[in-house]
Amino acid sequence: MRGFDAKTRYALSAALDLAEHREGQKPVKIREIAARTGIPPKYLVHILLQLKRRALVNSTRGARGGYWLVRPPDLVSAAEVISAVATGDRGGPPHAVEARHEGIIGRLCQQADRRRREYLSQTTLAQLLEGKAGS
Repeated sequence: MRGFDAKTRYALSAALDLAEHREGQKPVKIREIAARTGIPPKYLVHILLQLKRRALVNSTRGARGGYWLVRPPDLVSAAEVISAVATGDRGGPPHAVEARHEGIIGRLCQQADRRRREYLSQTTLAQLLEGKAGS
């Protein structure tokens, strides 16, 4: 089983950074997120826009502008973040640039892969054909 592609890892890292720096809903600047996570700023803009389209983050412009999570971190699932940037393309090995959150994301990948394997090993062809998979 493979882990997440680079775009997904970047999105998770950006969301984790916003969760960590949520002091009073003060907007966080892209350059600050990029500096802490190692995500290229131009690429980070695209990721944050995708998260914004899914109403996971919001933004404001200007000198005091930036991005923030719309909901508290305990109400935003990893699946929502992943879904917001999902392209169906699963990339290769993890990139070192998000080393700050790599341990957290790595554990998430391992847990997701383990649960996926469990689910797939417990779901029979008959269950799929009968529409009873997952029940």
